[in-house]
Amino acid sequence: MNATLERPEVRFLTSGEVTDAQRTEAERAVRAALDGTGAASVQVTLSIVADPALPRPALARAVAELGGQRLRAQAAAPTLEEAIGLLRHRLAVRASYRRAG
Repeated sequence: MNATLERPEVRFLTSGEVTDAQRTEAERAVRAALDGTGAASVQVTLSIVADPALPRPALARAVAELGGQRLRAQAAAPTLEEAIGLLRHRLAVRASYRRAG
């Protein structure tokens, strides 16, 4: 299989205090969720809002291009690590529905 299909390009947009470790964790999570799907590219957005009044100030979002169609998933949580974990699960579920359908 083509190396591009196995390792899609992952682009990032970040907002707030997002660390390199969190970016790396998000890239691993997205790659794992999309493994074997033939994704051509992925756009990941990681955002942390510095507002203690918000119950879920961390947001992780991914938009992947699969066979000319877009697959989207997002998750908000108290921490970015938790949001990334939720994103991985939601992206994997949507990708499996896409493969089955």
